[in-house]
Amino acid sequence: MKQFFIVWIASCILAFPISAQEIKILTYNILHGERADQPSSPNLADVANLLVQIQPEVIALQEVDSMTVRSSVVNGEPIDYVYKLSQETGYRGYFGKAMVYDGGGYGEGLLVKKGSNYHTIKLPNPAGGETRAIAWVKAELKSLDEFYFGATHLCHEFEANRIAQLDSIISYADSLNKPVIWVGDLNFTPDSPEYASIPEHWKEAGAVAGDLQNTYGTAQSGARIDYIWYDSRKLELVEYKVLTDITFSDHYPVWAVLRLKKENPE
Repeated sequence: MKQFFIVWIASCILAFPISAQEIKILTYNILHGERADQPSSPNLADVANLLVQIQPEVIALQEVDSMTVRSSVVNGEPIDYVYKLSQETGYRGYFGKAMVYDGGGYGEGLLVKKGSNYHTIKLPNPAGGETRAIAWVKAELKSLDEFYFGATHLCHEFEANRIAQLDSIISYADSLNKPVIWVGDLNFTPDSPEYASIPEHWKEAGAVAGDLQNTYGTAQSGARIDYIWYDSRKLELVEYKVLTDITFSDHYPVWAVLRLKKENPE
């Protein structure tokens, strides 16, 4: 049945042709590689199958383990989740370590079709708690247009940390000379001070689409905390979906298609 859902979702997503200047995006909190509906069972093969079916240009993963003891409990041996997933899908993978954890690393994953300048920036946590980071890549489309893509997972404990982390991300993103998209599990809801603090030129795909579907928990009981943000001066929204039939984690994958705006001639 799960294979049917993936094929059905893929057929819906791929029903319309994508132009060379459109960017297919997926962000997904993968619950450190463990299926939420089957505890202690790995979700790597399921996630790989989903990505191969729907073919985003860029993919962000949160709660990613690399060579941890926990990953050995779930998978039978310690694994670098992003490396394994890149082998299964053909994407180029990058792991951005946010912190040392359980004998290995824990942080963000990036998978892209074509990219360069991969790097990780540590984020502030003035209130203490777990260290956090954002992983960046300069990605390239078939049209040769380039854009920056960032993947993050903000503090789950303290509002002060999330505000400081947002300030750091936005300051860096605004300094870049290409269109910018940043995404992830941000651990705040749309009615929060954190959400309200984000400058107007940054648009959130779900709000623009008018789709307020929960991204965490269940469709009936959960929260909308996973987001795709883009610089509306250089990008516009084409499509947005929360893939609520995909239950490989306690979050749902979030999908969007963005289009590069044509530059006005001098």
